Amino acid sequence: MRKIALSLVSVVLLLTMVCGSAFALTGDLTIKSVKAYSDPEMTQYIGTIPKYTSVLVRAYGSYAHIKFNGTNCYINPSALTQGKKDYSYMGKATLAKGATIYQRPSTSAKSVTNKKNCKVYVYGMKKGMALIRSSKGVYGFVASSSLTDMASGI
Repeated sequence: MRKIALSLVSVVLLLTMVCGSAFALTGDLTIKSVKAYSDPEMTQYIGTIPKYTSVLVRAYGSYAHIKFNGTNCYINPSALTQGKKDYSYMGKATLAKGATIYQRPSTSAKSVTNKKNCKVYVYGMKKGMALIRSSKGVYGFVASSSLTDMASGI
């Protein structure tokens, strides 16, 4: 039941994405599925957060204190994008109106359509897909051809 609820939350988050399309939570992206616990010692398992889920990170240390689905949780910080070589900051770009934003780096993943041109932060490109972050701190994947005006180091 909790796994289903966590999956549904990630879909709801995707449906509220970039540039005023309205994501509810902000923060880092889980780059792999990660077990969530109700205590910082990580002994009381409460569910698994799917990879590519955006979470609100409250603190880092030997654990990451996050808020997900309205619940305070603790996860292993190695599951988050922060500090990952594969997703290092590349610069700002403009995301074209009508671009499809995917929950995962696949065109078969759940998606939304971008409502207007907007600035995004680019964190990596692989196989024609770019990992982006909105100004609200929410992540998604787009076809790299949907990005223009790439400015590095901004």
